[in-house]
Amino acid sequence: MDARITKEETALLLNLAPSRSAREVEAIRLAAIRARDEAIGQAIARGVSALWRGIRAAALFLLDYPRRRAVFEQLQAMSDRELADIGLERADLARVFDEDFVPRRLVTPAAAPAVPAAPAPANSNLALPSKAAA
Repeated sequence: MDARITKEETALLLNLAPSRSAREVEAIRLAAIRARDEAIGQAIARGVSALWRGIRAAALFLLDYPRRRAVFEQLQAMSDRELADIGLERADLARVFDEDFVPRRLVTPAAAPAVPAAPAPANSNLALPSKAAA
């Protein structure tokens, strides 16, 4: 018995020239692999960037904390009158360092006129002159 394979049998077993559809399928497969790898790379880059921003924000907070705590303690030590002079109330102290904090005194409703109200007298025994008397 002869174990050799003839050239015709070899040609049948080894298709050396892939068909057009096989080439297209292979091109699509390789494009999908490249797109997947690119998406994974972008996701990793976004994750590392977010991690770095978090570490940086934590470090900046820890470096700035002693100064913020000292300012908070100074404000806490002030009297209600002193706080009112700088436009704060005692209830505002916990929010003073919030980025979007605006003292209530500075917030004007949309319906309110743009004319500022007359300041209250420092001594409540004094009465403001009324508009009727003017």
